[in-house]
Amino acid sequence: MIYVVTCVRNEEYHLPKFLDHIRDYVDGFVVLDDGSTDKTVELFEKEPKLKKIIKSPVRDGIEYDERGNRQKVVRAAWEISEDKNNTWVLCLDPDERFELAFLKNIRKMCTPDKKVAYGFHFRELHNDIKHYRCDGIWDKKTKYILFPLSEEMDFDSVMPNQYHTVWGYKEILEKSVMTNYNLYHLKMIKKTERAKRVNLYNTIDPEKKIQAFGYDYLNDDEGMKLKKISFFKRYDYTLLPEDLKQVKDGK
Repeated sequence: MIYVVTCVRNEEYHLPKFLDHIRDYVDGFVVLDDGSTDKTVELFEKEPKLKKIIKSPVRDGIEYDERGNRQKVVRAAWEISEDKNNTWVLCLDPDERFELAFLKNIRKMCTPDKKVAYGFHFRELHNDIKHYRCDGIWDKKTKYILFPLSEEMDFDSVMPNQYHTVWGYKEILEKSVMTNYNLYHLKMIKKTERAKRVNLYNTIDPEKKIQAFGYDYLNDDEGMKLKKISFFKRYDYTLLPEDLKQVKDGK
């Protein structure tokens, strides 16, 4: 059994195509909505594979409890599972897309005899939908977001901060396996969105206590190198918001 778990807030823009992207490969969605004011909750409630949605109250400000939210939604997936011997979670955001090769193999990877956390190369798409940034830190980003659940899960020792936390728990992250699959991130395609992310994180962490090297690099194009996605590493380009398909040079 495989559940997509996700924490969302105001994801109406990305959500319809995200659901189309992953729905056929999983058994359900377990969601924490962190106070959306758009149609995010409505869209999820219409989703035939929705298993559970946790609704947090609408709030002011940009702060959020990433650490607490992730723990809560992963534990919720375990609580509702109908197969305690083989329940896996795939931890995703609506602005992420997997390469097709992984989606075709996911069931083979998630079996009762495999007690590991699978990692993926996290590719930040830049300037259009078919190129990702590959210089410096950009080529080293990974996410360990596919793993089985158990009754006892120690999140506290691997989630020390409120922000920039991992999804997995201690026991499973100690058995990590890096795959050769790519996970593509849509939110960095547009230059305007890159600037928004810098402003967001600089507001949340102005003294750089959480991330010492800061966040300005997110919108720094100096020395930028882009790599075109090959045919064998492609994702489904049709399952994107329509305006993203037209973006060239980040505009």
